[in-house]
Amino acid sequence: MGFYFLLYWHLLIMIMLLMLFSGVITLLYPQFSSTIVLIVSGLIGFVYSILIEIKDSSFLFISINLIVTVIPILLMRYLLFLKRKAEEMERGFEGVSKE
Repeated sequence: MGFYFLLYWHLLIMIMLLMLFSGVITLLYPQFSSTIVLIVSGLIGFVYSILIEIKDSSFLFISINLIVTVIPILLMRYLLFLKRKAEEMERGFEGVSKE
């Protein structure tokens, strides 16, 4: 397994770029559908398996890409949720202090 990562180092670069792009897209465009980002990520995994000529393990690459893409999407959604709750609490405290 270690030899695989040394031989196919571009897999790690693809994973890092997918995490970066999915996090940035979710943060900058929160209304953008996460399903589309996941579909594109799965297609990238399939194309990757074709490019390195290992079509038998395409399911592995697709699942790795989907899992890696879901993590930053969930983190950014949680960040936006916490931001919204903090703003609601701030508005609540302003109403209490004025009375």
